[in-house]
Amino acid sequence: MNIFFGLFDIVVLQTLENSNIDPHLSHYCLAVTSGSQLHPLTLCAAQNVLRVHPHPTKGSSSSKDQQHRGIPEGLHCVRQTKLTLHRMKYDTTYNFTLYVVNMRNNVSNRIATDTIKFRKTPELRLRTGHYTTANLRKTDGFINFHYRPPGNTSSTFHILPCGGGIVRAKLSGSGILREKEVVGYASLRVPPLTSGKTYTLRISATPQELVRVSAIKVLATQESSAIYPQIPSKSAPREYKSLRTCHEVTVGIESAGSAKYCILVRELKSSSSLASMTTIPDQCGLHRRRRSEYTFEICEEKRSPPKDRALPFTLKRLQPGKAYLLQITAQLKGQSLSYPLLTVRTRRSCLP
Repeated sequence: MNIFFGLFDIVVLQTLENSNIDPHLSHYCLAVTSGSQLHPLTLCAAQNVLRVHPHPTKGSSSSKDQQHRGIPEGLHCVRQTKLTLHRMKYDTTYNFTLYVVNMRNNVSNRIATDTIKFRKTPELRLRTGHYTTANLRKTDGFINFHYRPPGNTSSTFHILPCGGGIVRAKLSGSGILREKEVVGYASLRVPPLTSGKTYTLRISATPQELVRVSAIKVLATQESSAIYPQIPSKSAPREYKSLRTCHEVTVGIESAGSAKYCILVRELKSSSSLASMTTIPDQCGLHRRRRSEYTFEICEEKRSPPKDRALPFTLKRLQPGKAYLLQITAQLKGQSLSYPLLTVRTRRSCLP
């Protein structure tokens, strides 16, 4: 078990911003104790009573973030402002004291203390073909899904952050390590996994992304069965502005294959709402969208659409000089995915 303590990173950065500490002429020491043991008042006192852990120096073969694989208790002195501590004990209270050391005169100052009760990352079981949903906000942005493949076949993990936003997915286990950034939706495809072995899919979100991401929804499937339409991940919808009129706009999307395509149109009432819009869609519960939020919807079935050119859609009955939000979805076998959101605007004048 390991945990990254944002305390060390945040406190150091805030201290650097609000003081005259030069990060290029400083290194940092973090004293870690557990239970009721008091914080050392000075770095010298900490060096006398705590075990000093060696850490890789800058430029060594270690990862860019300093790590300690032994017990966390002791004194950790590093140049970086990030430190990963491993082998934390569940339900144990840890005390942290942070010192900054000036490398010119070797003078140290204690700048922060904190106490944290360690709770390990929650774990949920994934079953093939069944959705598993977890509230990321209740788990501080971290969740582990355990998966035991029923057979030695390739697997695909469908990952949907509810609310939109970005998360990190990391699959680890016997002979495999895969990582991926998930923007709205992603499928993580892996080669055959060993039947009976346990694999861990770790999902994490930053505090900034937790403002949007409320939960995470995961579906594990085997083989290459088509569960979701193949939404192009690197090609957003676009408007053909040369075709814009006061009542119509024309947009194009890359094909997601044979599917039912729907476009939800919503009028944006103010320029502030337009400025605050994000292009990342909420992929969870697309079928439960409140139709009252949208001006209208059009749908069209496309069978064997061409893959080498864009699919055009013309939206009519719009108002002159208005801004609209478009959400374009593709549906396959009852499962829908949304393209990135698109904002468009009609011409103000209907004169040629």
